[in-house]
Amino acid sequence: MRNRYLYITLLSILAWHAEAQGQAGTRQVPRLVVNVTVDQLRSDLLDLYAPAFSSREGLQKLLAEGLVFENARYPFADVDRASAISSVVTGTTPFYHTITGSQWIDRQSLRPVSPTPGDMAVSTIGDELKRATQGQGKVFAVAPTKEVAMLAAGHTADGTVWNDTPKKGWTAADITDRALRCMADHALGQDSIADLLLLTYDASGNDRQTYIQLDQEIARLLQQTEAQVGKDQALFLITSTGYTEEKRADLERFNIPAGTFYINRTANLLNMYFGGLWGQGKYVEAHFKNQLYISRQLIENKRLTTNEVLQRAKEFLLQMSGVKAVENHLYEAHTGDLVIELDPGWQIENEDTHEQSPVKTQLAYFPIIIYGSGIMSETIKTPVSIERIAPSIAKAIRIRAPNACKSEPLF
Repeated sequence: MRNRYLYITLLSILAWHAEAQGQAGTRQVPRLVVNVTVDQLRSDLLDLYAPAFSSREGLQKLLAEGLVFENARYPFADVDRASAISSVVTGTTPFYHTITGSQWIDRQSLRPVSPTPGDMAVSTIGDELKRATQGQGKVFAVAPTKEVAMLAAGHTADGTVWNDTPKKGWTAADITDRALRCMADHALGQDSIADLLLLTYDASGNDRQTYIQLDQEIARLLQQTEAQVGKDQALFLITSTGYTEEKRADLERFNIPAGTFYINRTANLLNMYFGGLWGQGKYVEAHFKNQLYISRQLIENKRLTTNEVLQRAKEFLLQMSGVKAVENHLYEAHTGDLVIELDPGWQIENEDTHEQSPVKTQLAYFPIIIYGSGIMSETIKTPVSIERIAPSIAKAIRIRAPNACKSEPLF
C-alpha cells in the first residue's frame, strides 16, 4: 500500500511538471506586433552614444530587457533600403523576392523605375496575416518614403503613410507621431486578432544627435504603445538596414584607398571593344549604377551567344582599375546582365547625368532586438540572418511564414 501511494505521488509530480513546462512554453499571442527597421542603425554608434541618452526607457531599455542578437547580417551584397526592407518582411533574399534596389532599369523603356509591391514576387508577413485572419488582422506601414512604406506593407495592407514632401524630411518624432496616430485611429491591438504595424526610422546621419532623437522617440513609442495596448500584449522587433554610406571626404582625408569608377565611360569602352570584335553596334544598351544591360536583340542579330558576350565583357571589365569582381545576372528580374563589384572605398559616377552613388559598406554587425509579450531578456552573440525576423513574427502570432521563407524563427 505504501508503494502504491508513493507511485501515485510520483505520477502527480510528473504530471504537474509536464503541465508547468507546457504553460512556460506557450507564449501568449500578442495583439499588436510593431516591426521597426532603422535605416543604417549601427551597433558601434549605438554603444558610443548610449551614455548621452537622457532616458532609460528607449534603446537602453530594449538592450537591457529584450532578447538581443548582437551580430545580425544580410546574406547578400549591395544592400540598400528597399532590398533590406523587402528582405525583413519576406524572410528571404532578392533572389526570391526580386526587389534588388530602390531603382532598376525597365527593359522596355530603358529608363529607371522604382519598385512597388506588385514587383515583389513573394508574400510578406503582412500578406500572411491577412490570409490567416480572413482579412481581419490590420496591417499598416509608416516610413519616410513612399517606396519603403509600400514595400513594408506588402500586397494587401490596410494603409501606408509616407512623407509626400521630400524637401522637408521627416524626423524620428514625425514617424512616431504618425505611428501613434495610426494606432489610435485604427484601434490597432484592441481585439483578440493580431495586428501589424511596420515602421522605418532613419539613422543615416550617423551622429550623436540623430541617435539621441531616435532613443527619445523609441522611448515614446514603447511607453504609449504599452499604455494603449497593454504591456504584455505588444511585441516589438527592431533591426537595421545593414549598411552605411561613407563620406568620401573622410576616406581622402585619412589617405584610405579610394577611387571613382565612371560607368558611362565603361559602357562606351565596352561597346568599342565589342565593335572591334563583331562590328559596330550598341551592345551595352543601358547602364545604371554598377550594372550594365546587354542588347539581346543585337546579339541575336549578330548570331552571337549571350554567354559568349558576357564572358568577353567580364574579362574586359576585370582589367579596369577599381573592379574587384563581375557577376552575371542574365535571367534575374530587376538586375542588369552584368553587375560590377568595386574595391572598398570606390564610388560609381555617371558623367552624363552627374549622378554619384555613395560608397556603401556592409556593417560588421548590427542588432536584432525583440522585446515585450513575454520575451525573456538574453544577449546572444552567435551571428544570425535577418531572414529569421519574418518567421519569428509568424510564430509569435500563430500564422505561417511568408511563402519564400526557409529560415527558422529566432525564438
